[in-house]
Amino acid sequence: MMIDTIVKVISSRPGLADWRLAERRREGAEAVFVREGPDMARQVETLDYRLSVYVDGLDGSGTRCRGEASVSLHPSFTEAEIRAAAERARFAASKSRNPWYPLPEASPTAGFPQSGFAQREPAAWLEELREALYSAQAPILPGHGRGPRINSLELFLTRVETRQRNSRGLDAAWQAWKGYIEYTVDAPSAAGPVELTDFLSFSEPDLGLLAAQVQSRLSLVADRARAVPTPQGLDLPLILTGQEATEVLGYWFRNLNASRVYSKASPLSLGQALCGAGARAGDFDPLEITAEAYLPGSPDSAPRDLEGSPLERLALSPAGVATRLSGPLRHTHYLGLPAAGDHPLFSVAPGAQSRAELRARPHLEVAYFSDFGVDLDTGDFGAEIRLAYVSDGQSRYPVSGGSVAGKLGDNASGLRLSRELALATPMYGPEAILLPRVSITGGGGE
Repeated sequence: MMIDTIVKVISSRPGLADWRLAERRREGAEAVFVREGPDMARQVETLDYRLSVYVDGLDGSGTRCRGEASVSLHPSFTEAEIRAAAERARFAASKSRNPWYPLPEASPTAGFPQSGFAQREPAAWLEELREALYSAQAPILPGHGRGPRINSLELFLTRVETRQRNSRGLDAAWQAWKGYIEYTVDAPSAAGPVELTDFLSFSEPDLGLLAAQVQSRLSLVADRARAVPTPQGLDLPLILTGQEATEVLGYWFRNLNASRVYSKASPLSLGQALCGAGARAGDFDPLEITAEAYLPGSPDSAPRDLEGSPLERLALSPAGVATRLSGPLRHTHYLGLPAAGDHPLFSVAPGAQSRAELRARPHLEVAYFSDFGVDLDTGDFGAEIRLAYVSDGQSRYPVSGGSVAGKLGDNASGLRLSRELALATPMYGPEAILLPRVSITGGGGE
């Protein structure tokens, strides 16, 4: 096997203090549809290797240091080519002088529930997935106008086999299934067709859930077709759901990472209350964040991080106060903290109010932005509005155009989280969040 050949070659290389090797085999199927018709379908299989080598030495003060370099190895490489690539990596690593840090030691690998997709090959699922997604569309009836439809859809389903080995005796392997759909829905309007583009990621064949998610997007694009320009002068709290809520709450999760804390990029520190500074209890929902290795339905679940550290569920901010950090072994070692692993996923505990209660006050709820983002350093957030709803707490109407902007620091003392929870990978957390202080600019629809 190629992986055994690589290990044999690098184990005999002089000058290497340690090494780690990752093998990833991907077997997948892809299909593209335009309207209801197929446009392209293919099967894809890839195999790749990533080798990292470590060279130890002493810096000018006599302190132990470590250099690291990585290189990709093609499955067709001969032993001579592997040796040459490893030597290039060794030379590059020898020029680096970082404080010394360890590699993960050999340990048992946690087992996850097997995906329902594992019953068949990836290509055997495509037609069933396509039928479920298109079943969300209402049938076209003679004499009726065309309603919202799927304009185009790209569907990917991949089985990923990962194996990790290192010079400390680690030898771990696991399987994951990664499904991804990118699609555009459209609806007729007085000004011509309007569109919304979205994506779904998943790891289980929950066909009913996927169909419901597409049906929701079809309903939203119908609302966008009748949306009016966002009014000027709105002064309302903001409600976010789905990926935008995940992006906001992910600001705190990603800053509770040892790599950002060590580099002083994170504005957070251990012992700090994440929200509610200067606010009365009950005026906000404390952020109880947990780093997760596994979330049902998430394709990013993994028992180990990219360096091979084992991952387990880790409470980062019980009662809303930062007590632990996730992150690479290198940086937890530098900070003198227990090894935790660099978790890909997180969960957030529910708030005190339901989604309906959050909506019972006047607000702006944005369903689609043009390109929403949160600055990890400053907490600034914002984007242009493609579809939102203005509500007086009882009735609401769709709007489009304009923008929203704000700072998470200005909202932390009044942040509200819904009681209802849902998966919006990489988070399992509140379905809706409310930010009380934002700036809303009105504008015309597209």
